[in-house]
Amino acid sequence: MTTVACLGTGRIGGEVAYVSALKGFADELVLFDINEPLAHAQKLDIIHGMDIPVSTNPADIKDADYCIFSAGYSRSPNVKTRADLFDKNLPIAREAAEQLKGFSGKLIVVTNPMDIFTWYFAKHTELDEGQVVGFGGLLDSSRFTLALHNMGIDKKGIVLGEHGEHQVPLFSKLGIDVPLPVREEILTGLRGSSMPIIKGKTGTVFGPAYHIVSMMDKIEKGRKIICSLPANGAYEIDGCSLGLPAVVTGNGAKIDESLRFDPWEKEKFLAATEFLQGLCRRV
Repeated sequence: MTTVACLGTGRIGGEVAYVSALKGFADELVLFDINEPLAHAQKLDIIHGMDIPVSTNPADIKDADYCIFSAGYSRSPNVKTRADLFDKNLPIAREAAEQLKGFSGKLIVVTNPMDIFTWYFAKHTELDEGQVVGFGGLLDSSRFTLALHNMGIDKKGIVLGEHGEHQVPLFSKLGIDVPLPVREEILTGLRGSSMPIIKGKTGTVFGPAYHIVSMMDKIEKGRKIICSLPANGAYEIDGCSLGLPAVVTGNGAKIDESLRFDPWEKEKFLAATEFLQGLCRRV
């Protein structure tokens, strides 16, 4: 029996709840939102379609196996980067930390800037660091894969670093030479890949929800994922959380430190680290 709780039941939280139930990953759901009518409406909408227990009692969050933190303000066409949401969403993260006291499952951080809030929950709350992982790398890697396919490159992409402007697509792992101007062109496209969706329907939903449920499923099966977590010295990085390859278990996460980067990737990775370290110092 697997229980998935969603802290924040708007576009992402509501869709994650629905997809996790639809795919048979979740046997029970817990939905909490400061907007109680919204949480109740999401519950009704789900149970009108399938037979699954759904609680809207926040006290039930502590007994969930997974909790998705997706509450807070999201990007709009007027919000240039995910990092610009930091000041607006930090008070919401602090409120969520209070609600998560006693929670013993895995917290998956989605609210942006995701890497910073992953650091916050791992380092500055009563949660154990091993409980906290951030979502973004799987989605970014999928977008990179699509960009490669659109260029006729039939390879699977990997993206590390920040879930944002300082993401680091690993071209050196493709087994082909990709010139630096082409790399920069692809990276620019990746940075803006969500904006057409935001402009067209106010926010991303389906892609993130699918990959969040996939992330939970991979954790359950002990498979390697790209997730945000405190580096704690891996790749000579400290003082921040960022996207890294890891196997996440009940005891924490084992980071895969076998990757080697070419000079372009090293430069981008260093920039991501320095940027995230600066923001993480603010919490």
